[in-house]
Amino acid sequence: MERLCRTRSVILGYHGIARSPLWHDLSLLSLSPKRFRAQLEMLIDAGFEFVTVAELARLAGGETPPPGYAAISFDDGMRNNLTVALPILQEYGLRATIYVTIGYIGGTNPWIGPKGDNRMLSKDEVRDLATAGWELGAHTMTHPDLSALDYEGARREIEDSKTALEDIGGVPVETFAYPFGLYGSTAIAATRDSGLLAAVTTGSGSWAPYELTRAMIGAVDPMPLILLKLADRYEPLLSNPPVRFLRQMSKQLRGLAQKRQQRA
Repeated sequence: MERLCRTRSVILGYHGIARSPLWHDLSLLSLSPKRFRAQLEMLIDAGFEFVTVAELARLAGGETPPPGYAAISFDDGMRNNLTVALPILQEYGLRATIYVTIGYIGGTNPWIGPKGDNRMLSKDEVRDLATAGWELGAHTMTHPDLSALDYEGARREIEDSKTALEDIGGVPVETFAYPFGLYGSTAIAATRDSGLLAAVTTGSGSWAPYELTRAMIGAVDPMPLILLKLADRYEPLLSNPPVRFLRQMSKQLRGLAQKRQQRA
């Protein structure tokens, strides 16, 4: 990790920080507070300086950013980002970037079961995070697959969410996260034309302003896998046919289990 700090900067992506039963979190979105704290301490001990995604995008200036910076980000807008993640980050004097899906505000996360920690932030709680110094980032209105939308549809999802979040939080919204990490040239153009500074992916990007590479951390990721993700070596590994097959089978099995859970 120290070697990584000397050679590159990183963006980490999370969803929830909570203790959720695995059967009710089959998408592995909820990282335990203990694991989250350990990962933060690992980054701190390695010497990383923490910034928001917008700050890192400015440091990069459209190119590869200087090494040694780390940005912590959260997707969707889970309530435990405020109640659990915020206090932990404040212990270390750190801030984060949160990508809020407008349509989920005040509701529940559709990928976490009823016995899991699935509550989403309210509007007041979104404002609380902005007051605490977190960057508010856009994450569309309804969390669609932007790669399947035309330019006008993608731009509506992106621009409307930016405007709505600025109205809610009372702060400028400068960066964006692609739902599911799915996007194409049309979504990139819509993001740029919506007046956003930068956008993050889920591991398949580069350091181009609207494809900032980001390591998405799962609930049970072991440390070697996290290091591969931070070093941008995980996605190339997935091009290996056996590994790709096993990953697809795992997703299908978890998807079937989720459907069975919803019917129960």
